[in-house]
Amino acid sequence: MHLRTGIPLLSELEAHLKSEEYNRHVEFNRAFLERNDLAMNQYGKLWAKDTFRLWSRRWEYPFVTQRVIQFAQQQNSDAPFRVLDAGSGVTFFPYYIRKEVPRSEITCFDSNTSYHPMFAAVNKGMDESKVKFVEGLLQKIPFENDTFDAVCCISVLEHTSNYGEILDEFARVLRPGGLLVLTFDLSLDGKFELPKNVAAELLAALSKKFNVPRDVDLHKELNRMDDPARERILTTDYIRDTQPDLLPWKHPTLKAVHDLVKGHGWTGGFRSKSVYCLDVTAK
Repeated sequence: MHLRTGIPLLSELEAHLKSEEYNRHVEFNRAFLERNDLAMNQYGKLWAKDTFRLWSRRWEYPFVTQRVIQFAQQQNSDAPFRVLDAGSGVTFFPYYIRKEVPRSEITCFDSNTSYHPMFAAVNKGMDESKVKFVEGLLQKIPFENDTFDAVCCISVLEHTSNYGEILDEFARVLRPGGLLVLTFDLSLDGKFELPKNVAAELLAALSKKFNVPRDVDLHKELNRMDDPARERILTTDYIRDTQPDLLPWKHPTLKAVHDLVKGHGWTGGFRSKSVYCLDVTAK
């Protein structure tokens, strides 16, 4: 099943969750968590131990993987396929790419210094030498121009500032024609990161810095946010009503108090969100 660019529809998610491709992700992630229980317990104290279970990642990880695998296959080369997992966290994702694209060499890049021992433990458990971790800021990626064949950035930009600088860095470290696969959360209530107007600016910047597939209208797809009922698209509102255990907010009351202090009103600690997924190529 081809996972479409833009905001996923609930009908698409339902079909995807029944697919063999999705099941392969589930089984690989399950085995990854079992084999690396201690390292992932440590990661779970910071974020979520099983990131694949989060409300949108069941779509995001397969979307990004699908695009990367297809791009690697199109290269018709035996040379190493160099991938940057930008804002990586510690997840099964780079190791799944390694399995599917054996010639890939993956650099996981994040600003959190505590990830070093976690990656060391995982790599030992996976007997993996082609996945490495490098610490740093996305606004100043410490690699030469044209270093990577592909850059993946999964639900990161909404947590950063100066996304224009980050996109410039992605364009710099990608080789000409290299692939950028990007996902980011959308704020449906406009109170938090990446409301529609900011998301539109981000898409405009992408269109200037990268080549967008001819059959894709990035801004038209963003307008799915305007559906008053939003009954057809994947949202945290839908997940709250159907599978609330997939939401990431562990302490909603504390988050609600924080929101109130910051002037957002009483939110109940909930974020009304959707997610946008796309791929472009470097000029």
